[in-house]
Amino acid sequence: MFTKIILPILLLSTFCNASFEKIKIGKIDNYYKDKINYQEVRNILDEIEHTFESQLNMNIFDYSNDGKVIDILYVPSSKLEKRIDRKIQRLKLKKAKIEKIQNSLLKRLEYINKQKEFIEEEHLILNKKIKTLNDYVKEVNKQKNFSKQEYTKIKAYIKEQQTKVKSYTNTFKRNQRKIQSKVNLYNQKVNLQNSLIRDFNRLNNEVERMNRSFKKVKGNAFGIKEVTSKIFYKDGKRVKEKSVKNIMNKIEIYGFESRNELKAIIAHEIAHLVGIPHIDDKDALMNPILQKNQINQLSLTQSDILNFKKNF
Repeated sequence: MFTKIILPILLLSTFCNASFEKIKIGKIDNYYKDKINYQEVRNILDEIEHTFESQLNMNIFDYSNDGKVIDILYVPSSKLEKRIDRKIQRLKLKKAKIEKIQNSLLKRLEYINKQKEFIEEEHLILNKKIKTLNDYVKEVNKQKNFSKQEYTKIKAYIKEQQTKVKSYTNTFKRNQRKIQSKVNLYNQKVNLQNSLIRDFNRLNNEVERMNRSFKKVKGNAFGIKEVTSKIFYKDGKRVKEKSVKNIMNKIEIYGFESRNELKAIIAHEIAHLVGIPHIDDKDALMNPILQKNQINQLSLTQSDILNFKKNF
C-alpha cells in the first residue's frame, strides 16, 4: 500500500541554439518570505554555477544586474490539486489507522497464543484428574465386599474428588470463554483492518486516476520564437530553408517544498534559458519530471553532460 505522489512537471518546451546568458534575481513573492530570501537565492545561483562549471568545464551563465530575470511567484493551487491533496491526507490518516491496528493485532495474537497454550495445559490436567478418578472408581467397583465404614469413606472420597473435578472444569470453561472472547475481538479488529485496507486501496486508485490528468508545473522559461526563412537557388533549383530559434528572456518559479527542490528547479530552468532541451533519461536534471536524486543532491548526469555538449 503506497501513495503515489504527484510528480511535478518542469517545462514542456523544446529549445535549440544554446548560448551563454546573464541572469539576475527579480521578484520574490511575499508568500515565500518565511521560506527564502534574496541572499539565499543568490547563494543557490552560486552553487548551481559551481556545479555546471565544475562538471562541464565551461561557463554557462553569470550573475549580472542587467541579466535575464528569475521571478519566484506564488500561484494558488488549482481545485483539482486541492482535491488530490485532501485525498492524500485522507490516505495518510487511513494508513496510520491501519498501521496502529496491525501493531495492536500482533500484541493481541501473541497474548491469545500464550493463553491457548495455558488452556491446553489446563485441559490436559483436567483430563488427567478425570481419568484418575474414573480409574479409582473402576478399581473400587471390582471389589465387592466393603464394610459400612469403608463404603462410607470411599463414597466421601469420590464425592470430594468429583467436587474438585467439577470446580476445575468450571474454571477451565470460564477460561475458555475468556479466550474465545479475545479471539472474537481479534477477528473484529481483523475485519476492521480489512475494511480500512479496501477503503485505502479504493482511495489510492482515485488519487492515481486524478494524478494522470494533472500536471503540476513548478517552473518555466519564457521567450520568443524567431523564425528565419532563406530562399536561394542551387543547381538551378529553388531551395527554401527555414530555421527556428527560441530566444529565452526570463524564468518564473511557481512553487517549491524545500531549498534543495528550489535549487533543482532553478538549475533546470537556467539550462532551458541558455538553450538546453529536455532528455528522457532517468535521474537526469533535464528530464521533464523533477527527479528525486536531483533534489537530494544537484548533479549533472552523464546524459546531461552529453546534452549540454551537443547543444551548447
